[in-house]
Amino acid sequence: MNPWTEHTGEELENVLRKLESIDKQLEALRESEEKKREPDALGWDDVTQEIIGAVTFALPFLFTGEIWDVAKVISLERSIAIFLLTIFLAYLFIVQSKIGNLKREELFHIPKRLISVSVISYLISAVLIYLYGINVVAHFTFLQYLNATVIISAFAIIGAIAVDMVK
Repeated sequence: MNPWTEHTGEELENVLRKLESIDKQLEALRESEEKKREPDALGWDDVTQEIIGAVTFALPFLFTGEIWDVAKVISLERSIAIFLLTIFLAYLFIVQSKIGNLKREELFHIPKRLISVSVISYLISAVLIYLYGINVVAHFTFLQYLNATVIISAFAIIGAIAVDMVK
């Protein structure tokens, strides 16, 4: 006895429509999963996350007198060394870490995320120092202002990378 012969043509058509609907839903799920696995290209959402991370991590260090004191006494050479060390560690973290599924995009053989994270972090740090008047309160010279920007940006870069990579 064949179970299909007991059903009418209309019932069989309903079953076929339901199967087609299920097939379309499965295909949509497959496409969604494939998109999740694709590497994330640098976009405006990433830039926004980098800004949020940089501000969040820079603000607590902006208001510490110890940072101001260090910015006043370190030499330009040490400030440059801190800058280079920070950029190098950010490079290692962006390129070598397996935390985020990031698309490898480069501009002049430099990862675009490193450029965006660095520019955002240093600009945010400089602007926050000026905006909150820390340069006036701490009586910074121009060199001390740059030193403070470099020191605070070390933390801002960490925040920008962390928030950008963890989604």
